[in-house]
Amino acid sequence: MLSDFLKKNIKSQASYVEYGYGQVEPNHLSAQRTAQIYAQLPADSKIDVLEQGQFVKYDYASGLVNFTGKGEWMLVYNETKLYREHQIDCEFAMRKDDYQARIYSPFGYGVDKDGNPTADGDEAFDRQSRYYNGKDAEGKDSITIGSKTYKYDDVTAGPDMYEIHYNEDPFHIVGPYKEKRMPEGTTMVPRVFKTNVGDIFTTNTINETTLAVGDILTPQAKDGILAKTGADDADMQWQVVKVYTMPDHQKGVKVMRIK
Repeated sequence: MLSDFLKKNIKSQASYVEYGYGQVEPNHLSAQRTAQIYAQLPADSKIDVLEQGQFVKYDYASGLVNFTGKGEWMLVYNETKLYREHQIDCEFAMRKDDYQARIYSPFGYGVDKDGNPTADGDEAFDRQSRYYNGKDAEGKDSITIGSKTYKYDDVTAGPDMYEIHYNEDPFHIVGPYKEKRMPEGTTMVPRVFKTNVGDIFTTNTINETTLAVGDILTPQAKDGILAKTGADDADMQWQVVKVYTMPDHQKGVKVMRIK
């Protein structure tokens, strides 16, 4: 059976999962309306797998998604990507080995004519091949050769209201720049949701073997997976409000954020 095959080949980090990886069914997540959805930071190089329903810290100060940053926990809810017709949702997780991101941003820093970073790091070395507007790239209106000084001719007309994209400097060349690379050892960029009190979702990404209505859960510091340990005094609390099944008939629970 498929379930036996998945039990043998996939090991979830959450003990409540029967086979495959943890899953999320979004019953009522406010981020889908408030747009508090974040996906701009790479996962820490120490994270090998992120399952749906784990919680992480969106640590903007360090430029990483991790388990140690400041701020409240964010829900991992990635777009499920499966490429074979027979696969089911529990086979998906964000696994480091499946991602090979190298470039974080097409612009990292500007470089000068010798290929070195510019002083401010932002602006690249600019140059002109011809001077049609009476000034060179440094704003000078003349050039001195030997003992003689020659004025640049201003041979271009100024822009007018009918030529909004007109350029008095048609041969201006923007200098080169270097792309910003991903932090060392990082390869994947997860999508995370900000949750609010009253949010509801169904999941099996929980590190417990038995659950009952009324149980209080909180993300655990070591892996961001919901569990009962420390929940009574935690800043973030999720209450089990219904015990039933996931769409693939594994056991699951509906949880609601109450704090």
